[in-house]
Amino acid sequence: MLFGILTAVLLLVLTATATHVSAPEAYLPLISKPDLRYEVRAVWVTRFEWANTSTTPATISEIVDDIAYAGFNTIYFQVRGEADAYYQPGLEPWGRRLTGNLGQDPGWDPLADMIQKAHAKGLQVHAYINTYPVWGGCSPPPTGTNPQHLYYKLLDVHGQYNGVPRALQWRDSDADPLSCADGYMRASPASIEVDEHMLQAADYILNHYDVDGLHLDHTRYTNSGSCDPVSLCRYNGQGANCDHTQYTCNLNSLDYQNWMRAQVNGTVAKFYDLVAGKDRKLWLSAAVWPVYSSGRNTYFQDSKAWLASGDIDSISPMIYSWAGSFSNSDWKALVAEFQAANAGRYVIPGIGGLAFENFAEIEDRIEYARSLGTAGHAIFAYSYLKDYPGIGEGEPGYFDDLRNGPYASPAIPPPINWHP
Repeated sequence: MLFGILTAVLLLVLTATATHVSAPEAYLPLISKPDLRYEVRAVWVTRFEWANTSTTPATISEIVDDIAYAGFNTIYFQVRGEADAYYQPGLEPWGRRLTGNLGQDPGWDPLADMIQKAHAKGLQVHAYINTYPVWGGCSPPPTGTNPQHLYYKLLDVHGQYNGVPRALQWRDSDADPLSCADGYMRASPASIEVDEHMLQAADYILNHYDVDGLHLDHTRYTNSGSCDPVSLCRYNGQGANCDHTQYTCNLNSLDYQNWMRAQVNGTVAKFYDLVAGKDRKLWLSAAVWPVYSSGRNTYFQDSKAWLASGDIDSISPMIYSWAGSFSNSDWKALVAEFQAANAGRYVIPGIGGLAFENFAEIEDRIEYARSLGTAGHAIFAYSYLKDYPGIGEGEPGYFDDLRNGPYASPAIPPPINWHP
């Protein structure tokens, strides 16, 4: 891959330079030093942007061409949204967005196509997967798919109570599932079977596709945690399918909150062991809640703990600045806080592609991240960059602005040298 060639060239130049530092009068060979830097320049490509019933391989070609032209070097390409697959399925059925029907083969493999085209242009591809979401909305997914959907596997393993699957996240112990709260039914992080299923699905991707890493999203509880039966049973030292009604759940208990954080931390650690255990230098990265304290205390996602424990290669705080969510000063303060806690791993802050008056606001964030020494940055998302007007040429999108501005000089992602 071009990535490997560029890395070799960079190392050769650095070695040659180091050889002559102590003898400035010595003859220096005429080597044209490439203007390279280590920096992740990532862009999220969500399934909502690329996957629909009219998607073809030409769609992937256009996305790759735009991203390569702009000067990115990394693509977070979503291939799992709600326990489904946007690649040749192993354990999970084809995603419904490609054909309109869950489990229906679209006749081609988007992930394989993306990898082939992106690698040909020197771009890394990280398989972007939602972890705990099981299904969108409050109604169950269709039955009879092959492979069977996770929703029904969890019913087989953990059963249901009052018509609600016991292994979903619940608002309280009265069988009020959290599926309607934020658009997803979510699996309970307390279910060992959920972890095993996700890891098997991820392992299938790593074994069948030449991806450069896994990128996790929604690796958290929904708002305020969960009192699902599986959690109540396991928290109280019982088997996952015990009679949960004998226990009372207290979401305000500090001990229970720490326990919920431990469930999520455990999932991340298992993913890291899977990824780092491969013989390739694969990345494990994650999109994380933009305000650390809220992530830790409301969604029980302790992303700084992942860095400190060495169970992640990089995190990307989702500091997206649409609808006035984060001012420029807010963004910078949050990035500085995460970077200060990097613990020797990589922080790659998220930058929103919406709600800016001009491209200069995006560029300012990129330059500030550089000034702090972050490992790079990631922009959310591809379609937002493409649909907003550029500056200068009057062409659609921000791709020209990136190419002629902060990405004018090439860069490659930094190495990850700590895997065993």
